[in-house]
Amino acid sequence: MDELAEQEPGGAGSVGRASSGPVDSTAGSPISAGSERTVAIHQPNYLPWLGYFQKIYRSDVFVLLDDVEYSSNSWINRNKIKTPDGWTWLTVPVHGSDEPIAAVEIADDRWRDKHRKSLQASYGGAAHYDEFADFFAETYARSWDSLCELNVYLIRELADRIGLECEFVRASALEIDAANSERIVRICDELDADRYFSGEGARSYNDHDRFEAADIALEYQSIEHPQYEQRFDDFVPNLSIVDVLMNVGADGAYDLLRSVTGDE
Repeated sequence: MDELAEQEPGGAGSVGRASSGPVDSTAGSPISAGSERTVAIHQPNYLPWLGYFQKIYRSDVFVLLDDVEYSSNSWINRNKIKTPDGWTWLTVPVHGSDEPIAAVEIADDRWRDKHRKSLQASYGGAAHYDEFADFFAETYARSWDSLCELNVYLIRELADRIGLECEFVRASALEIDAANSERIVRICDELDADRYFSGEGARSYNDHDRFEAADIALEYQSIEHPQYEQRFDDFVPNLSIVDVLMNVGADGAYDLLRSVTGDE
């Protein structure tokens, strides 16, 4: 796959074989037939950065790779926000696990109040804090057992608020037993994709011949993080989407996604 480390542009991970063990087989929106369908694939990360949502913006179907092995202290359970003293982590504590992402359990509930208060402290004075304050308060008021369920909920809800029209599917629902490029091609084939939208970091190890044989076009994400009005001193790129939303709002986030995609 294209990212355990892709929050920083150019980083890369790999799409391994689906892990054995319990998975959540709930799929996203129903798949509808169509032409020129673009698929992107990604682990369900915690409050991911703008580039993650650009993949959703560019996709007709976004596959949440929930059935591969969880990686400790990665973007799956943490992300960065900006404070008056620079950036800091928001981390969801989990039980140590080499299980599939869908099986990873959150360790305790104390993080919820900490994250809510951190967002309030960092963004309470931001231009669009009130636009999202209730949503995050309600999210953190809920008790979450599953890291995957939390992440999928946040990704889908925030994509909807930004106005992104995309079907979401969980890899665990597809039950494809393959690894690396073969797995990507088979996922794309299962979803009637004409194009796979890949992270730039995967360019060196994607099997281009395999994609060509399957008649699936490969397109690579190339994104230069745009600057926007941001609180506290110098601009810091590659933060959680929360920073974008609090500072420029849902409409502003959509405009940024259009601009980095070249749709303006």
